Amino acid sequence: MTAYSVFIHSSGTSPALWANVPVSILAGTQPWMPANLGYAPLPPVARGVPLTADDDARHLAQSLPADATSVRIFGHSYGGLVALKLARLVHVPVESLFLLEPVLFGALRRALDRHPEAASEVNTLETSPIFLNDAVGGTAPWMEMFVDYWNRPGSWARMPTAMQDGQLAVGWKMYQEVRSVSQDPADFADWRMAMPMIVAWGDLTTASAKAMAHELLAVNPQARGLTIPGANHMAILVKPQLVFAAMEAALAA
Repeated sequence: MTAYSVFIHSSGTSPALWANVPVSILAGTQPWMPANLGYAPLPPVARGVPLTADDDARHLAQSLPADATSVRIFGHSYGGLVALKLARLVHVPVESLFLLEPVLFGALRRALDRHPEAASEVNTLETSPIFLNDAVGGTAPWMEMFVDYWNRPGSWARMPTAMQDGQLAVGWKMYQEVRSVSQDPADFADWRMAMPMIVAWGDLTTASAKAMAHELLAVNPQARGLTIPGANHMAILVKPQLVFAAMEAALAA
């Protein structure tokens, strides 16, 4: 029987996001880095098929290694929301949660009065005619809006064609993830958990990401917050060693 560290990837990435996790973060557990629905090596999701974060969490719970006796769950962005849902579904003890900029926009929408800067960001997104538009969701115009929001204006245009094609190949699933995150009915209080938790964010990330992290910390008094200097939302992809070093230090503490 085995203890596992489960690493859940974010929208538009893959299990390779976590491929270089240091042994010290595993802390004697076995790593399990599954693909979310629609990502290789799983079959793609056909355009028009609806999916939610609950579907991803159920998929992971059902495919958890049979010899697992306990799990530590790590999730980035969309993977953070799936991690919270998975923690409620797995049939073995969840020892801890490490959430790197979990996206809980459905809950944030009901708390925007406390976060004016985040409110401005959310309003800009939600007033876009293509944000939750099924006709263009996951296509190049939608992808440009999504990528530029989490990075900086012009990021999609600067992306090599091969990378753009890779994103567009999972574009519909990415769009379904954004729809699910935006419309999730849970409030922050619904994510009050009993197990140890670390909620981390980059100091260069969006106001919305910081607001969601702080709201989650507010309802989990046992949780610790972790600011990662020099990191934005996608630092785990472009500056992984920076993020892993911060994770190592926080887990060691």
